[in-house]
Amino acid sequence: MEKTTITILCENRALGTNGIIGEHGFSALVEKGNEFILMDTGQGLGLTTNSKTLNIDLSLIRKIALSHGHYDHTGGLEAFAGQIGELDIYAHPDVFSAKFSSGKEGEKEERFIGLNHSPASLENHLNAKIHLLKEFTEISAGIYFSGEIPRVTDFEQRDKRLLLKTETGFIPDPLTDDAALLIETLSGPVILSGCAHSGIVNILNHFSKMTGYTAFHAVIGGTHLGFLNSDDQLEKTMDAFDQYQLNLIAVSHCTGNEAAAVCYNRFKKRFAFANAGWRIQL
Repeated sequence: MEKTTITILCENRALGTNGIIGEHGFSALVEKGNEFILMDTGQGLGLTTNSKTLNIDLSLIRKIALSHGHYDHTGGLEAFAGQIGELDIYAHPDVFSAKFSSGKEGEKEERFIGLNHSPASLENHLNAKIHLLKEFTEISAGIYFSGEIPRVTDFEQRDKRLLLKTETGFIPDPLTDDAALLIETLSGPVILSGCAHSGIVNILNHFSKMTGYTAFHAVIGGTHLGFLNSDDQLEKTMDAFDQYQLNLIAVSHCTGNEAAAVCYNRFKKRFAFANAGWRIQL
């Protein structure tokens, strides 16, 4: 097995490296052998800038996995317009659904937060081939797209602010398009999560069921623990991290300050902030 490098290209915060900028969103590059696979693209502010600062050539990327259809994970797709060569994009079929957020307190209207492209426009604009996957699928050697993640836990609930627009009005968004990657590395299996709307423990359980792994080396990325739905969700999540024997919990984006602080105090040296510019070799 070859070495794997994971680099965070877009995240809410930036490391103290000259030229790295932060934005509300997420994007991570997986380099494994000769493959360059991008998971998410941020909202389009930092992808190109941070890639240049880190000496990463975006033209080498031929595969993009989308964790779900929100603007802060898909807006950077524009960076690939006009590139030579076909681009493979992997996502759940519901990634193109009409996603909105209920207004914050004081706001009266719902706000569109979805993907600004249709499948046809991505195919034409980015010379992309769209792979819509509901099933667990190997998209490259040792790299697996989760497909649809079953909601099994009773303490991980949907974010009530998130809506779908239908012909008859707004309904709660079940976020069936939420997906993650499993990467087999020399250090062990690693889970890369965009937002974990389906629940980070549900993601761990799903990958365990699909692969037979009972332990994972790391969870990297968004955990959505900044939007807790129950008093015991954080505690049960951290218990699951121990159950799956995680050596590294590297959090990003929607984890939130309070949850990150609690995780740090429990896991200490096993904890890290996966901010823009953060890189790990496995």
